[in-house]
Amino acid sequence: MTQRVHRICSICEAGCGLEVELATTPDADARVVSIRANDADVFSEGHVCAKGIALKQLDADPDRLRQPLIRDGGELRPASWEEAFAFIADRLQWVRATHGPQAVAAYIGNPTAHNIGLSMGLGAFVRNMGSTHVYSAGSVDQLPKQLASELMFGNDMAIPVPDIQHTDCLVVIGANPAVSNGSLWMVPKIRDKLRALHARGGRLVVIDPRRTETARLADEHLFIQPGTDVYLLLVLIKQLLALGREMPARYQIRGWSELKQTVQGIDLAQVSTRTGIPEAQLQALASTLNRATSPVLYGRVGTTVQKHGTLVSFLIEVVNLLTGSLDRQGGALFPEQAYAAAQRPSGGLQYARYQSRVSGYPEVLGQLPVAALAEEIETPGQGQVRALVCIAGNPVISNPDSDRLQRALQTLDLLVCVDIYVNETSGLADVILPGTSIFEDSHYDSFLGSMGWRNVARYSPPVFAPTQPREWDIGLTLGFINQHGEVPDDRQLRAYEDEVVAGAVSAYCQDQQNPLFGRDVQEILGAIEPEAGVERLLDLGVRAGKWGDHFGRREGLTLQTLIDTPNGVDLGEVRGGRLAEVVQTPDGCIDLAPSVIMQALQALADDAEAPGLQLVGRRSVNTNNSWLHNLAALNQVRQVCVLEIHPADAKRLEIRDGEQVEVRSAVAAVSVPAKVTEAVAPGVVCLPHGFSESTDILPGQSKGANYNRLVSASAIDGPSATVALNGVPVEVMRRASAQTTG
Repeated sequence: MTQRVHRICSICEAGCGLEVELATTPDADARVVSIRANDADVFSEGHVCAKGIALKQLDADPDRLRQPLIRDGGELRPASWEEAFAFIADRLQWVRATHGPQAVAAYIGNPTAHNIGLSMGLGAFVRNMGSTHVYSAGSVDQLPKQLASELMFGNDMAIPVPDIQHTDCLVVIGANPAVSNGSLWMVPKIRDKLRALHARGGRLVVIDPRRTETARLADEHLFIQPGTDVYLLLVLIKQLLALGREMPARYQIRGWSELKQTVQGIDLAQVSTRTGIPEAQLQALASTLNRATSPVLYGRVGTTVQKHGTLVSFLIEVVNLLTGSLDRQGGALFPEQAYAAAQRPSGGLQYARYQSRVSGYPEVLGQLPVAALAEEIETPGQGQVRALVCIAGNPVISNPDSDRLQRALQTLDLLVCVDIYVNETSGLADVILPGTSIFEDSHYDSFLGSMGWRNVARYSPPVFAPTQPREWDIGLTLGFINQHGEVPDDRQLRAYEDEVVAGAVSAYCQDQQNPLFGRDVQEILGAIEPEAGVERLLDLGVRAGKWGDHFGRREGLTLQTLIDTPNGVDLGEVRGGRLAEVVQTPDGCIDLAPSVIMQALQALADDAEAPGLQLVGRRSVNTNNSWLHNLAALNQVRQVCVLEIHPADAKRLEIRDGEQVEVRSAVAAVSVPAKVTEAVAPGVVCLPHGFSESTDILPGQSKGANYNRLVSASAIDGPSATVALNGVPVEVMRRASAQTTG
């Protein structure tokens, strides 16, 4: 017997709707037969990529972990959940008793943002950790963007996205949405949307050191030298001012005169030399923006994984402000989320409230940068990290200076990993707790849902009954262990869940901006459905949101509404006129001259040009950061992990296409095949991230050079301390020759 169910893909930020065909046996066992796009999904409209189709293989993968593993005599062996949790509780207690609570750290991996159970459950663990050692994959590639929003708007989640349906000029800087389907911008079926842009007479301009898949669709592609986007944006602002642009009066701003004065010192000729973009093209780009009716700039990973990531993210929105595009139809808009989180109490910026112990890096949005992780493990003294809980992450591959970090992790007294595979990081763990299959957990985009190309509300219940603890329960159990020092039984775990949910309800009822303000906590608790699970918090957030029923006060959305509407609820186009809602600075003004930004601008005077070749990264539609390389459906298409190099550089170095070369940085060297191509700018070499050379992890995994081995953890964006993964100075040489380039 077969049946079809609908499911949202949670692999990446596209959030595509899937139609999953199941086969059910007489004894009620079910398996996935096939996966296709859900044409009726209100958000993805029939789009799906190879990764979504490959979820069938991921679910059935025999290498996927299905029970905990404990290190015993140097080897990982199967264990029961009770034994694994008891091991963690005992070792965590010992670490805290011996070294203090600050000796415990958490690393939160990228999949956590795509998993409401994992993110909310492990929130309980982090809150009760008693330590400031919280790290995440966000500080690898995302925090500069959020920090810029925090500094400008007083709201790190005020992240505008292009109004792709109405813009007549889209300028993409350091992003490749044709492959990513957006990043901090959920925009599946982007190629169709770009075709529609062209059909209505619009223009697409891409600025990137590489001719990306998106650049191939553009009306114009400008090669730019890595790490110089800040100069491009400063000269654009100056050129727009020279063309008569002034900051629109409708914006409530402060600090514009100070910022404008800084821009006056920018020299067009010097910027042209620094960026590699001819003066005439810089002037033409400013004119294009000035003439367009609804222009918008969008920058993403390439703009945040560089030495000026926070400045670049900030200045992109300054340009959008200057053109009048921010918060206006066709420009950069703030999408709306059906799920409403309780607002944090006002208390100033979530920035630099404390620093890392060794290098003094600033806290950003409640976490420390991963640039500090290895040194915080290595350096003795009060607060030295001795235990790490790694949640759905593979920092040995995805973090800078990977060799050093791997050595540091091996010195810990306790390493716990929550993961579905034994990988380069979890393979070092003392305990691995397996996550559920992607079809055994529910899904709602609680984080990324506020960055969609269209406002929608969509929920997916589990396809299969879980065969192990759900990730929400894993997080709650670890949180209970943190708080009480022992493993809870079922009754204690459910009581702890009730505490967590009651605390969340109380926060809503105390939030003066929320429609539940002043309501009785017990009344709301009694009305939440269902009786258990992370869905209780989802029902709470949806019903307290803009479109919610406010728990009986009006007609509106509930979790049950979303369950009854598997194709999603369409809430309409993203709209302008929302600045008053999203700006959370004390005076309600957009701050264009926060001290952090002004200091970073002044520091540009000491910004030296990188010598020799510069390394930048790229991604493939068939991979997802450091995982999925083991799935045959994705890794047998073509060789992905190759070093792209411009013909002029290849000729100078006597490198032939397909030849094995060595790439050497200040911290490591890797070997990789070369691909000679004009898709990269002269002086730039390009390597994908997320690969591993390991031969003893997942035997079927596609191997490749680990990009992050080449990246020094000390090369950072000053304000956020995010490591500059792009623009890494490297030497490239033929393996058969000692000749190098400097």
